Amino acid sequence: MKSISCCTFARYAFSAVLLCGCSTTAQKSPIDDLSTQDGLVRVDVKGVDSVYKRPGVNLAQYDKILIRPVIVQFAKSWKPEQQTGSDLYWMTPPDREKIKKDLADAFIDVFKEVLQEKGGYQVVTEPAQDVLELQAAIVNLWITAPDVSMQNPGIVRTFTSDSGEMTLVAELHDSVTGQLPSRSYDRKEDNSGMWQWTNSVSNTVDARREIRVWAEPLKKALDASRGKSA
Repeated sequence: MKSISCCTFARYAFSAVLLCGCSTTAQKSPIDDLSTQDGLVRVDVKGVDSVYKRPGVNLAQYDKILIRPVIVQFAKSWKPEQQTGSDLYWMTPPDREKIKKDLADAFIDVFKEVLQEKGGYQVVTEPAQDVLELQAAIVNLWITAPDVSMQNPGIVRTFTSDSGEMTLVAELHDSVTGQLPSRSYDRKEDNSGMWQWTNSVSNTVDARREIRVWAEPLKKALDASRGKSA
């Protein structure tokens, strides 16, 4: 069985979330039915909305991680020019692509950092028997009051109470056989309740913080499968 392509995974991840909208409940996840069909069972992981694992699969054989390019999709309803009622936030296609690229780069950077902490896991670029492949998509991305001054971050000064929200759909695959041992779904919303100067710099800081919240449970799960203490 081959690993699915990034484009196929992106279509799957985006449609999986849209099946039930952006919301989740303790009883039902937007990808619950799809994961059940794939032979996965839901397990509780602190800090993550939904995690599914394949019964009987042991991840102890993997000590290397291959991170595939991260797919980023804005929420269909995200229209920043309507959000503010001003041409100040009109987003051009290059603006949108830069936000997506910056977030995808931040995801890979943070995951590498976390996975490699304390003698952790080697991040590689090629499949092998001991390599676990991570495919991830960030969907329903909504950024509050984005700073579109890409050339000079910080010029646009807008005070907001949050930086927005984003949803992660991630899968772990055997990099050789394509077997799917695990899938996760998690929605993060930054709502600190504190007014802040929101710009492309602070948004990136907020995003990196939330991405780390995603990366740490993965490393803990891998450590546990190998009998390593947290």
